[in-house]
Amino acid sequence: MSTWRAQARPTRLAEDMDAAHRLGVGAASAGLQDAALGAARLTGDGVPLLADAAVSSATPFLRAPLLSRISRALALHPPGGDPEDTCPTCAAPVPCATARALT
Repeated sequence: MSTWRAQARPTRLAEDMDAAHRLGVGAASAGLQDAALGAARLTGDGVPLLADAAVSSATPFLRAPLLSRISRALALHPPGGDPEDTCPTCAAPVPCATARALT
C-alpha cells in the first residue's frame, strides 16, 4: 500500500521549495569540499549527509519569513469564496491573480 505522500500531488510551491533545497545541498556540499578551506576541507561519503543536515537545519529560519509574507498576502487576497465574490483588496473576481500566484 502506498503512503499518503506518494499519492499526494505536490503544489508548485512545494516543488519549488524542494528544488531550492536540493540546490542548497549541492552548494553546501561544494562549500564543504572547497580546497580553499585547506585543512578544514571535508571529503568522503559523509559530505552530502552533512550538507543536507546543514541545509535542513537552516531551512526553517529561511522559510519562516517567506511563509509569513505569503500568509499575510493571502489574508489580503483570499483564494476562495463564491464564484460571484470579489477580492476585498483588488476587487477582481476570486481567486484574483495574486491569490492564484500564491497558491
